[in-house]
Amino acid sequence: MRFWMYIFFVGLMQVTMAQNSNGVDGDSAFAKANSSYTAENYQEAIDAYESILQSGQHSAEVYFNLGNSYYKLNQVGPAIYNYEKALQMEPSNKDFKNNLKFAEQLRVDAVEDAAKNPVQEFLNNLAGSLSVDNWAYVSIMLALVTILMFLLYHYAMTTGKKRLFFTLALIGLILMTLSIVAANYSQNLMEDNEQAIIYSQETITRTEPKDSGTASFTIHEGTKVTVLEEYEGWTHIEVANGSRAWLPSADLKKL
Repeated sequence: MRFWMYIFFVGLMQVTMAQNSNGVDGDSAFAKANSSYTAENYQEAIDAYESILQSGQHSAEVYFNLGNSYYKLNQVGPAIYNYEKALQMEPSNKDFKNNLKFAEQLRVDAVEDAAKNPVQEFLNNLAGSLSVDNWAYVSIMLALVTILMFLLYHYAMTTGKKRLFFTLALIGLILMTLSIVAANYSQNLMEDNEQAIIYSQETITRTEPKDSGTASFTIHEGTKVTVLEEYEGWTHIEVANGSRAWLPSADLKKL
């Protein structure tokens, strides 16, 4: 029994360490970037944060601070992009959501969302409440708890305790299955609905993927769009209100 308890807590510690490894290592580069931001040297801070990302250290904190730096320089597109990236990693963070709303108020375009299926929207919001990685961590935690409950059920001496631990193990198994489904659903949602942020201050979209195509509508920096397809330097997009058009791929940045 003690051996299995030891395995459980070792597994728990490994999950916690894995979560912490996604954060910034606290190295001098991050500290330097923060110091530049505090000193209001925002372009210097941007260069430092971008350097951290280019080195492969991706974290919600870096994206969030980078978004703040761009926001201070009124660069709406990059600010919104980095807030969105931060939210992809920590979907429930209130500070990220609040700053994103402030940045969105600087956008020129005020696009109203098209009518959505309430059930589909509920499922999307539920799956998006955690990142794919966090859903995976939840699944691992529930798996460990379920294993522990089955072990306690096996070693329980009374009928009452056996019934209790078996019930808890069954609940844990169901929740673990649901969390795995949520992780897969969230991953598929991201892959099927690839989104991007408009980086160009103003772009005239086209009905065809060529400069000579008929003008469709004008879209501005910071607007969030869904990427439908790409073709020879052009990207077919859909705006939240359902409008579709082509624009040069260089005018947006995919999340």
